[in-house]
Amino acid sequence: MTKKTINLKQNRKGLTLIELLTSIAVIVAIGSIVAGIITSSLRGSNKANTTEAIRQNGNYTLSQISKNIEYAQVFNGLSESGDEGTYVTSCQYSTLTPPAGPIAVKTSYRYIKITTFNNATVEYECTMLTTPPTFKVNEVDIFDTNSVTLVACSITCTQTNETDVPIIGIGFTLGPTSQNGLVENSTPAITFQTSITMRNYAK
Repeated sequence: MTKKTINLKQNRKGLTLIELLTSIAVIVAIGSIVAGIITSSLRGSNKANTTEAIRQNGNYTLSQISKNIEYAQVFNGLSESGDEGTYVTSCQYSTLTPPAGPIAVKTSYRYIKITTFNNATVEYECTMLTTPPTFKVNEVDIFDTNSVTLVACSITCTQTNETDVPIIGIGFTLGPTSQNGLVENSTPAITFQTSITMRNYAK
């Protein structure tokens, strides 16, 4: 009786330790790339939304202030201190007339007061002496500090000579709110400004 020796070849399929570590490294690298792409996309979207919110807030506010001043029934004047008796309805102008003509003089103020057609007194106050600055209407902040941050503001009056109607300049710069280092803080501040000529101006 012949004995037959049967050799069984066992095919063992598996990963060595090096192959396993290499696979893990590749997965981690791919995951990092995907996470970076997603994070970058979210930051771009968030930044765009923040910028648009600032623009809408600033444009709307500037439009409302412009309309109130332009169509005011009475121009009560401008003041640096806001105290009664300090408001002037004619800002500084040049008393000299060079060969090229009168020189326009621009003067900065903190307060401007008007009376609307509803007989309501409206006073705007721009204060750069505080940190951050404040821009108020009748002693109430114009901007919601939960939505935007006021970086700067200005109220100016430009007049060329005594007979001219003063041109009121309103300007402010808005930035994102502080979010403890979140991406919104990388959004650049936006400046809004306009010049207004009052339709019912009378000294």
